[in-house]
Amino acid sequence: MINSKDLSYKAIIVTESGQQLDITAATQDLGWEENEDELAMKISFDLYNAFYNGKRLSSLVKLCSVVAIQASWGSGSDIVAQGQLTQCRRKTSKSDEVFSITAYDNLYNLQKSSDCVFFEEGKGTQSILTSLLSSWGISISSYTGPNVTHARVLKKNAKLGTIIRDILSEAKKKGGGAGIVRSTKGKIEVIKKGNNSTVYAFLGDNVTEVSHEINIASIVTRVKVVSSDGSDSAAKVEAIVDGKTDYGVFQKIITKTQNGTLEDAKKEAQDELDENGSPTETARLTGPDVPPLRKGDMIYAKVGSLDGFYLIKSIQHSAKDRKFSAEVEKYVASTITKTQNTSTESKSYKVGDIVRFKGGMHYISSYPGAKGYQATAGEAKITLGPDCKANGRAHPWQLIHTSNSTSNVYGWVDEGSFE
Repeated sequence: MINSKDLSYKAIIVTESGQQLDITAATQDLGWEENEDELAMKISFDLYNAFYNGKRLSSLVKLCSVVAIQASWGSGSDIVAQGQLTQCRRKTSKSDEVFSITAYDNLYNLQKSSDCVFFEEGKGTQSILTSLLSSWGISISSYTGPNVTHARVLKKNAKLGTIIRDILSEAKKKGGGAGIVRSTKGKIEVIKKGNNSTVYAFLGDNVTEVSHEINIASIVTRVKVVSSDGSDSAAKVEAIVDGKTDYGVFQKIITKTQNGTLEDAKKEAQDELDENGSPTETARLTGPDVPPLRKGDMIYAKVGSLDGFYLIKSIQHSAKDRKFSAEVEKYVASTITKTQNTSTESKSYKVGDIVRFKGGMHYISSYPGAKGYQATAGEAKITLGPDCKANGRAHPWQLIHTSNSTSNVYGWVDEGSFE
């Protein structure tokens, strides 16, 4: 893990003339954050109106100036946040003149804007998002996110951030996996969540605080499908779809359209239960800062009530305190189905499953040609699967023996080597 003693931060502003100013010494409360329901990354800090080469910073720093944060953490150094100055609030006292600066990355325009969009049925996720962003003059530099076939997309006067999230949400429901749109050093990318090559582990010794909450404040356990002819008469109940009513009845109404079928309405009701029919669980980690951590990244946590792989839903970094705080959700791997040649029976495996290793070779990596060693049979846990980033596919599953197992397996294994 990163040692907090190795952390350092630099704040840079690029002026209208292209001059780069290292304003680190004049900043206070430097931080950046990515929130769950926002497309753009936010940068914020206080800036003292100091002299820079004989000129006050207030004469050099303007709205739309480029702001960047460079971080170093011992084993690496990079630009971890970049955006344009969108707000400058001036505070003057007898002794100081301070500006509160806010900047957002180049997804901010989409986050704040609304539009009307239409895509005919049969378009893929990548095609829709590429076309949508292109209409705003934005090119996607890298696309590794979901790409499934969509139904017709029709949005009228909707926030672009909401449109993008809805498209990615539908792609996830159709089995394409969870995706996210992010800006990195000014370049837009659509990636699969949990696709980061470095997975940081948080254990008891490198976490300051962990909290975990479960609630039913937003749960839906029953959906009533109604139809209406537009008159003043009461709506007709067409169907009732129940979910986990043992938590109580929390009902939502869906209206069947005149041109829609009852089956379509019932499917919409089931989708609502699938998405909101269980208690909401939230967990938050706070610890020494890990500057490269971003929203959508996967981490491993074994502390408090957390045990396993998690995805970052939102994250806040504080350069002043050298800490981060992140809200996380349990990572659920895509289900991989293996069909045996000798039977029509199929078996699905996922990260976290306890399986029986049959004995044989385990390898130091998943790639072809990896060095391997003999391992004995016994109980083991799946810790990584074929859908993890940079999987070499030759030995696609990572197993680690359980504490009381007779096996010593601790590495990558072949398909069919466990059951």
